[in-house]
Amino acid sequence: MKNKLMMTATLSLISAFLIPAAVLAEDAVKAQDKLQTQDKLQTQDKLQTQDKLQVKEQLKDGSGEGKELKTQERSREGAENAKGEAVGERAENAGEEKALKNAEKNGAKGEKALKKQQRKQEKKEAREERRERKQERKALHDGKRQGAGKGR
Repeated sequence: MKNKLMMTATLSLISAFLIPAAVLAEDAVKAQDKLQTQDKLQTQDKLQTQDKLQVKEQLKDGSGEGKELKTQERSREGAENAKGEAVGERAENAGEEKALKNAEKNGAKGEKALKKQQRKQEKKEAREERRERKQERKALHDGKRQGAGKGR
């Protein structure tokens, strides 16, 4: 019994020291990663500022490469903003896809509406034809009546 108590006590004591050490090690790794990223960002900033200064100097010198350098600088700036543009393009593409789906639906509705309008027009023409025939028959009938009335 004493042995079990001693074992659990030693294990809990050891774990009490090891767990904070592991946490400290993780914190150290995080801090190191943070420092590395800061260093990378600083070097990138330095390179960009150097590139910009070189471009300005070459533009002042009047070398023919000025336009090329401007386009290179713009492309670098574009690369920096590429992530934001990609998100915007995804959103834009999603909007276009939705618009296409709506257009397809409206197209199907448009076809139905067109067929309906054609049927309506055919019915209207048939009605007009019936009216014309009715008027012709009426005129013939009235003409026969008038002719029959004269004979009396």
